[in-house]
Amino acid sequence: MTDFIKVENLVFDYIKSEDESTFRAIDDVSFTVEKGSFTAIIGQNGSGKSTLAKNINGLLVPTAGKIYVDGLDSADPENIWEVRQRVAMVFQNPDNQIVSSVVEDDVAFGPENLGVDPKEIRKRVDEALKSVEMYEFRRKAPHLLSGGQKQRIAIAGAVAMEPECIVFDEPTAMLDPNGRKEVIEAVEQLRKEKNVTVILITHYMEEVIDADQVFVMDEGHVVMHGTPKEIFSRVDELKKYRMDVPQVTMLADALIQKGVPLPKGILRREELVDALCQLS
Repeated sequence: MTDFIKVENLVFDYIKSEDESTFRAIDDVSFTVEKGSFTAIIGQNGSGKSTLAKNINGLLVPTAGKIYVDGLDSADPENIWEVRQRVAMVFQNPDNQIVSSVVEDDVAFGPENLGVDPKEIRKRVDEALKSVEMYEFRRKAPHLLSGGQKQRIAIAGAVAMEPECIVFDEPTAMLDPNGRKEVIEAVEQLRKEKNVTVILITHYMEEVIDADQVFVMDEGHVVMHGTPKEIFSRVDELKKYRMDVPQVTMLADALIQKGVPLPKGILRREELVDALCQLS
């Protein structure tokens, strides 16, 4: 695999309007994201996750350091259009992203703004809606849909622009458990079928267990990095950063503390059952 995104010593400062002082939201962050991979970024509110997402997409420009998207410097004004075409974003509130009164018109909005030929738009809209299993709702009014369905429409809108990467900024934060499950399944299916590079920002730990790599952020810094199994093997360290862990991981860790010889970093119920059965 090749690196699609390179973040080098990224710094981002917000300027406070009341006194023009600065607040450092991102402080010397470096990492890479491989093309076609699934990267998860977790952390408490205020840790810098969303600011990082907006820098990757070119909505914000680094105060210092560099972000390269497919080799393009995101801070170069001549590259900004290309960067935003390559990296789409899906935000946490789908109602803020829906602009039309009919589902298929909403999904067509992005490609129309890119100047795509109408015949190609029709094809992209149909394919995008099918990719998130919302094709049968194409002529419905978005306000009649559930929260999970609306978010899948927002994802279809991003897909129709044919980006190489989609950044999901807490896309399930406003959804119930069923809605969260729908959206995460749609994201994973999208990555497998279209080889889209996925960056998922979330505070729901169960959503990151299939990621290729996980970054934990705290106060603008990357404080932990590894595979899900590596990250969730360090339960005490995660607690230090006020992070939860998947319930099954917490149960397995409690059993380990009681002397039960289980492997660390259990992520799924099936793993725990298998490990316990091997003890009997």
